[in-house]
Formats: sequence, structure tokens, C-alpha cells
Amino acid sequence: MSAVGVTKSKLADQRFVVYGAGSAGLGITRQLRDGIVTIDGVDQEEANKKFYLLDKNGLIKQSLGAEKIREGLQEFVRPDQEWDGVQANDKGEIGLLEVIRKVKPTVLIGCSTHAGAFTEDVVREMAKGTERPIILPLSNPSRLHEVTPQDANDWTAGKVLIATGSPFPPYKLPNGREYM
Repeated sequence: MSAVGVTKSKLADQRFVVYGAGSAGLGITRQLRDGIVTIDGVDQEEANKKFYLLDKNGLIKQSLGAEKIREGLQEFVRPDQEWDGVQANDKGEIGLLEVIRKVKPTVLIGCSTHAGAFTEDVVREMAKGTERPIILPLSNPSRLHEVTPQDANDWTAGKVLIATGSPFPPYKLPNGREYM
């Protein structure tokens, strides 16, 4: 991840929120986790703790129960006690904004095909917790992206490091330069 190099940090220093815990999200999570293990020498169990996965039921946590936790996600299930006092919906699900507030992630990955999921509130909240937020809206086609590069740049005053899974037209950075 080139963005990690820009932040002058290590992969193991990141806190990852993965919005979309389907096959793509799980595959990305496992590859990043394996990179942390291989490159930074972190134990796999410790590396797993750096990831917070969300699906249609919100944060993947113990109280969702086995029937709502997809096969393959077990090693990334968050303990319920971590989330005491965090606002949940009427079904006990914890949403993206609440996860961002608590975790203060450095990396936000979208592979949900939930268009517009990375709202202004989500992006601004993330930018509060890290100097250079890394946002990867990877869903495609473009109409299913979680956030546009223009919005992510505007909402972070140009601090965001962004890569997308779909093409986007050029846009203006806060300093007036055009980015392609």
C-alpha cells in the first residue's frame, strides 16, 4: 500500500475498517493481514485485531450470532465488550459512523456496492482521527461507489489519500490544482 509509505508508517500501525464483508472485503482483509504478518512480523491473531468488518448487519461482533456471521469471518469477529456504551440500532447493530468514532481508523475500505455510504459525516469523522486518512472506495461500477474522490478531498481539506475501484473524472484539489 503506497499510501502507508506516504504516511511514513508501517502496515502494522494501521487500523482498518472494511465496509462490505463479502468475498471481496474478506479477501482484501486477509491479504492485508497476511502482509502485516509477513512484512511487520506481527502474530496473526494480533494482526486480526487491526480489522473491523461491517456487512448488512453492521459491525461483525459476537452478539450477531452464528446465523448472521458469514463463513470465513470468524477470525475477525469483535468481542461485544469492546462496544459497551456505543450506540446501536434497535436490532443491536453498530453502524459505520459509530465504528469510525470509536476506532478512529487510518484506513477505510469500501467494497459494499452501497452507493454513498461514506457520507460527509463519516469522512469528516475519520479525518478527525488521523492526519492523512486513507480511503479506498473500491466498489464498481462508478454508480455504486461509496464516495467520490472530489467529495473525499473536499471533506478532508485535501488530506485524504484515495484510490478507487472505478474511473472518475478529473477534479479540483483544495489548492486549485486539477487531479486526474
